[in-house]
Amino acid sequence: MPDETAPRSSSGPDAETLGALRDELDAVDRALLESAARRRTIVRRLAAAKMDAGGTQPLFDRTRERVVYERAEAAAGELGLPPTLARALMGVIVEDSHQVQETLIVEAASRTPLDAVARPRLLIVGGGGRMGRRLRDALRERGHTVDTLELGDGRDRVAAVADADIVVIAVPMTDAEPVTRELGPHVRPDALLCDINSLKVGVCRAMEESCRGEAMGLHPMFGPGVWSLRRQKVVVCPLREGPRAAWLRKELASMGVELIDTDPVTHDRMMAIVQVLVHFSTLVMGDALRRTGVSVEDSLRFTSPIYRLELAFVGRLFTQDPDLYAEIEMSNPQAAEMRRCFRNAADELDRIIADADHAAFRRRFEDIAVYFESFGDEAMRLSEQIIDTLVRQP
Repeated sequence: MPDETAPRSSSGPDAETLGALRDELDAVDRALLESAARRRTIVRRLAAAKMDAGGTQPLFDRTRERVVYERAEAAAGELGLPPTLARALMGVIVEDSHQVQETLIVEAASRTPLDAVARPRLLIVGGGGRMGRRLRDALRERGHTVDTLELGDGRDRVAAVADADIVVIAVPMTDAEPVTRELGPHVRPDALLCDINSLKVGVCRAMEESCRGEAMGLHPMFGPGVWSLRRQKVVVCPLREGPRAAWLRKELASMGVELIDTDPVTHDRMMAIVQVLVHFSTLVMGDALRRTGVSVEDSLRFTSPIYRLELAFVGRLFTQDPDLYAEIEMSNPQAAEMRRCFRNAADELDRIIADADHAAFRRRFEDIAVYFESFGDEAMRLSEQIIDTLVRQP
C-alpha cells in the first residue's frame, strides 16, 4: 500500500494545481470576451452616430486604423507582450468592428422605405460581366435599384440610359470609349455618367465631350472575387461633379471603400507601373519557370516560404482571363516604356552577374535599397505577416 504521507514527485504539478491554473485562464478568457462584447456595444453606438450624421463618415479610415494598431503595440510593449500578438488580436477585433458597422448600415438601409429618401436609379452597362455583377450585388444589398444593360440584349439602350440617374460603363476595355461616346449623349443633364475602365485618358475625354450631365472616372483597384469592398481602393478622376457624384462618393465611402482622387494622365501613368510593369514581370517569370522544364510540384518540395509566396502570385495570374491581361499590357500607351525599363534592368543586371562584378552588384543593390528605403519597414512587416500565415498552412 503506497505511503500517502510521502512527498509528491517533482516531475510535474499535481492535478489540483493544474486545475487552479486552468480556472484562472478560463476567467481571463471570459474577461477578454466580455471586453470584446463591451467594445462591440461601443461600435454599434459609433455606427448609429455615423448614420445620425447622415452617413458622411466613411466606414473605413486607414489613418485611424493605423493609430489603433500603433497604440496597441505600444501598450503591449509596456505590458511585456510581443507587438505581433497585439497586432494579431487587434486585427481580429478591428475586422469585427467593420463587419458590425457594415451589417448595421445595410440593415438600416433595408428598413428604410424606398420612397422615403432620394435614391438614384442606377444602370450598369455591362452588368453581366464579373465586375459589373460584383458592383450590382453590392449596391442591391444596400437596397438600391440597379438595372443592367448588355450590348447585345436587344433592349432600347437610349431609353434605358435616359431613365437612369447614374450610368456606369462596365464593358471590356476595348469597348469602353466607343460605348461611352454612343451612350453619353443620352445621359440626362441631371444624371451622372461614370466608368470603371482601367485606363482613363481616352474614356474620360469621351465622357466630357459626349455627356451633358455629371461625369467622373472610376477605377476599382480590386478584382470581382473580393468578399467585401471594405479596405478596397477606387481611383476617382473628377470631371464634372454634382449631387449625383457626391451621393456616389458618400455611398462608396460608407461601404468601406478608400477613394483616391487623381487626374486621368496621372492615373494612366500609375497604372503603367502598378499594372503593366508588375504583370509583365509576372508573365515573364511564369514563362521562364515553364522553360526550365521543372514542374511546379517538384520545385515546391524544396521551397522556402518566400518562394512559395512568390509562386502563389505567379500562379494566381495564370488562373485568370488572358484577354484581360492582354488588354492591360497592350492598351496602355506607356506600356512600351515600362517594358523597356524592365528589359534594360534585366540586361544590365545580367551583365554584372556574368562578369562576376561584385562591386557593381553591391552598388546596384544599394541604389535600389535607397529607392525602397521609405517602404522598407512596412515591407518587412507586411511580408513577415504573410509569411507567418503561409507557414501555418498544412
